Amino acid sequence: MRHTCLFISVSLALLSLSGCRLETGGSDESSAFNPASNVDLTFSTFDLTDTDQAPDTLSHTRFSDFYTGIEPLDSEAPDARHLATVTDVRRHIDRFIGAQPTEDGKAYTRVRNPLDLMNQAISVGRIDNFDEGRRYIRERIAIGAAGTYNSRSAGARIRFTDQTALLGQRPLNDSEWNYQTLDWRYQPPAENLTGKVYRVIQYVARDVGDADREQQPQLLSLLSGSRYNANEFSNTGYNQPEYATADYVSRDYGGIELRQEFAGDAQKDTLFIKSTERKIIGLDRYGETITSPDCLRIELNYSMDEVRIYTSHGEPARTGDDQKNNANCANQDEASAIAFWPVAYSERRKF
Repeated sequence: MRHTCLFISVSLALLSLSGCRLETGGSDESSAFNPASNVDLTFSTFDLTDTDQAPDTLSHTRFSDFYTGIEPLDSEAPDARHLATVTDVRRHIDRFIGAQPTEDGKAYTRVRNPLDLMNQAISVGRIDNFDEGRRYIRERIAIGAAGTYNSRSAGARIRFTDQTALLGQRPLNDSEWNYQTLDWRYQPPAENLTGKVYRVIQYVARDVGDADREQQPQLLSLLSGSRYNANEFSNTGYNQPEYATADYVSRDYGGIELRQEFAGDAQKDTLFIKSTERKIIGLDRYGETITSPDCLRIELNYSMDEVRIYTSHGEPARTGDDQKNNANCANQDEASAIAFWPVAYSERRKF
């Protein structure tokens, strides 16, 4: 039997105080080799904010470090062009993650998007099947045997409903989020590589008629992937990835992709903006001759405390003979950056 429980708090972290255990029902296809089953949850709201009971909620959201970290260094007189570019980047990110900026615009007080909500739901540890999935992966790590939790292959449905949005008759994709895939898989050590755990989260907005399309949220889909050191993977709380990516697609503003490196000395976040809208970044501020870049890379290096911006247009990532094209913005070296500035704050959080 499946149960749902109303999340009476804005933050999921308050579940630890509510005494409400969320049980989820099984799918006929689930088995010991893939324990994924149906998860159908009702929240009071999809909004995530910091509260007195859960003051660190927003610090665990995907863009928290990058959003604040790209601020130019305060101790030097920052170039006005850099400040304007940072503002453009942040406001563009807001469209994808449902962020409400602080008064000064340098951070946010709220986010509303399927990736941050799912990460929070998993971390709380009060959703039976998600907990079972992580325990199963932890057990496979302990015995050194491959294992998989995959909702799609198990025929399991994951649906989150926002009660406030539903009662307020807000658009379908603002009140109900369906996740096409939640996947954990463990790959045992091989060929001098340590064991790894991989996680995939996929969300796709539901189709609506033309009359309702403009009322829907901007976000159409997201695909997130993470890789973890199996020896450090836990079945409780948040797990710190070695690498993570998140790819967002919008209705009117193209797409963005955030790539994160946490391993060793490679501590950096790289944002790719996939849009030909020049207004997003105002590249003319740097005397840039490219009028409509189709590749835009903004790299925040935490080890070097600096931001660099790279652009290109009409340059594929690979050449005709499948070699890396160094003219593509994703492959350009530091000397090719069209803008650079030291940053005021770039402390990396534990994810």
